[in-house]
Amino acid sequence: MGYGLGYARVAIKLMEKTPNGIDKKQRSVYEFVIVVVIVAIMMKLLIDVFFSQQAKVTNTAFSSLSQNFTSKVNVVHGQWLMDKQPNIVVLNRINSNERAFINVNSKGWVDSEHTSLACHKIWQQILAMPLQVVKSKVIAIEIQNNTNKIGRLCRYSIANGQYFDYRSDTGKVRLNN
Repeated sequence: MGYGLGYARVAIKLMEKTPNGIDKKQRSVYEFVIVVVIVAIMMKLLIDVFFSQQAKVTNTAFSSLSQNFTSKVNVVHGQWLMDKQPNIVVLNRINSNERAFINVNSKGWVDSEHTSLACHKIWQQILAMPLQVVKSKVIAIEIQNNTNKIGRLCRYSIANGQYFDYRSDTGKVRLNN
C-alpha cells in the first residue's frame, strides 16, 4: 500500500510541472494574436510607403512626359522648316514603315484644325498615347485667350494639380509643379 501513495504523489508532481491543454491553447492564441498584430502593422507601413512613392513616381513621370512633349514639338517644327513649311508634317517612325501625319499652323507649330477637343487631338498627334500618366488621367483643356490670334493655349493637368501649358502660337511648353 505504501507504493500506491508514492506513485500518486509522483504523478501529481508531474502534472503540476507540465502545463495542461488549456494553458497551451491560451498561449497559442496569444501568440497568434501577436503575430496578426505585427503583420497588420507591417502591411500598414508598406501601404503607406507604396502610396507616398506612387505620388512621387506620378510627378516624375508627368515631368518626363512634358519634356518628351517639348522635344516632339521641336522635332515637328524643325521638320516643318526643312520641308519648306507645309500644312502637314510627315514623320517616319523609328524602326517602322509607319508615318505620322501632324497638323501644324502657319507658324509651324503643332495645332489642330478642329474647334472641339483640339488640345486632345494635339496630345494624340504629338505623343500618340492615351491621356494618362502612370495611373492618373490627364485632363486636356483649352484656355481661351483673346490675345492669341494664331494658335491656342492648351493645359494638360493631373489630379494632384501638376500641369503643363502648350502654346501653339510659339511652341512653348511650360511645366508648373
